[in-house]
Amino acid sequence: MPIPSYRVISVVVLIVLAISLKIYAASPKSPASQEWSPGCIASVPKSWGAFRGASTQSGFAFEDSAGTLRFVTNVPCDGTPVVALEIRRTVGNAANGGNP
Repeated sequence: MPIPSYRVISVVVLIVLAISLKIYAASPKSPASQEWSPGCIASVPKSWGAFRGASTQSGFAFEDSAGTLRFVTNVPCDGTPVVALEIRRTVGNAANGGNP
């Protein structure tokens, strides 16, 4: 008894469909590119030194080579921020534990 041709065709179509779905599901998808441009650019003078950290309470902290700490709380767009607090290192007195 010969196999009907529609059964052979349907089996072949199902096999091809299964293989193509497996290949499609296994192929990695490249991530969509993300482009972002900042809405605000602020800059600080290089003389302020290295960035030391930030917090919501004290703002951004910078320390220069002399040990001076500068804290910036309000950063304007397209401008130089104003220092909210500046802490300078002084030469201490050894007799009183380094306190002036």
